Order: sequence, then C-alpha cells, then structure tokens
Amino acid sequence: MAIRYDSQLKAQLRKAVKSFNAKIRRLEDKGVSAALLPDKVSSKEIQAGIKNRRDLRKRLQQLNEFTSAGVVEESAGGLMGTDELFIYRQGEANRVIREINKDYEKLLNLETDYPMMIGEQTANLRTKMEYLSRDIRTMDVKQINIFNKNILTLEQKTLKDENFYNNFQKMLFYSGYRGGLKPSKVREISELIEKFTPEEILDIYSTNPALKSMVEGYNRMKNNIGEVDEADTEDVANAIIEALLEKL
Repeated sequence: MAIRYDSQLKAQLRKAVKSFNAKIRRLEDKGVSAALLPDKVSSKEIQAGIKNRRDLRKRLQQLNEFTSAGVVEESAGGLMGTDELFIYRQGEANRVIREINKDYEKLLNLETDYPMMIGEQTANLRTKMEYLSRDIRTMDVKQINIFNKNILTLEQKTLKDENFYNNFQKMLFYSGYRGGLKPSKVREISELIEKFTPEEILDIYSTNPALKSMVEGYNRMKNNIGEVDEADTEDVANAIIEALLEKL
C-alpha cells in the first residue's frame, strides 16, 4: 500500500531518525570503531526509498530499537563496540540472511534447463549466508567491511531494485543487438517487462537463470569479455519470454 506522509507520520519519522543519528554520534564520542557503526539516515532518504507501509513500520521499529549507547568494550576481533551495537548489527545480518534464503529455496525448487548456472547461483547465495551467519564479535576491520557491503537497509534495497529495473531495458536492447536478436523479439520482451513492478522483476530475476544469463551476458559484452553466440541469445530470449508469460 502506497504511503501518504501526513504531518503526524512525518513527525514520527523525524523523531526516530533524530534518535538513531544521535545514538551513532554518542557511540562515535565513546570511541566505537567506525566500521561497526551503521550509516546515518535521513527522513528524505527513507521517504524516497521505502514504498509501502509494511516496510516503513519495520524500518521505524528498527530505528527505535537503536537507542541506548551502552558500555564500550573491545571485541574478540579487536574492535571497540557495545553489546547493543553488536546485537543490532547481527539483527541486520539476520534480516538479510532471511531474504537470501528465500531466493535460495526458490532456486533449489526450480525446474530448469540450466542446472550448472543454478548450481553457481546457489553456491554464491550459500557463501553469503554463511559469511553473514558468523559472530560479528569475532570479525576484524577487514571482515567487518566485507560484512557491511552485504548489508543494505530497506530503503537502500528499494532504490537498488528500482535502479536495476530502470537499467533493465538498456541491458535488454544491448544484449539483443549484440546477440543478433530480431527487433520483434526484443520488443516482445520489453512489452512484457513493462507489465511488472520492480519488485516483481527482481523476484523473477533472482530465481530465473535465463534472466540472469541475459544480465551476465550484458556485463560481459560491456567489459568486452568474449563474444555472444547468436543461437544462445535466441534460446535465452525464448526462455525469458516463457518465464514472463508464466508469471503473468
């Protein structure tokens, strides 16, 4: 459900953001390691990035739970932090693990003509989940920085999804042109994609090897790594059309 930000909701959001950022400043003043701290947030970023009330409620709850500065101690990994901060960051990781696991389960149950590609995707997801499942207290700075790269806030994830969706057509036309696809085939896929929301496209993309193949092919071509076989491109295009029609 779309969000209408009335004066009361805006005030609630501003209060949560102010408290969250104030706690980060308190932790900085207490000498907490910068790599452990989450990014500061703004009401504007959250309003731009979060598109439904369910996610907004989750985000407000998360911000409001991040309140007490706590006692600063050195972790097993040699970083200065507090119990509250470690619990909060581990909670972020657990949220991302649950999201990754949904994609992982879908891939395991997917019937496909691309078993090798599915195997690579599930291995990558499994590696991510295993990394984020580690005790953050044992991580050093280098490991925490890797941890941070795998953590996106709800608003960052929404904006990332939208950027992916907005770039999807460019990937499609580029791949089609380089792979020798007929314009009618490219147009058919393009018209089907427009019937889906960014969230739906990301869901299809994360569990469909043909869509992933198209994007990976685009990236290879963009970086001038190898050539694209026309027959392979045609097969992938047909698989994309089939997947989109099935979802519709």
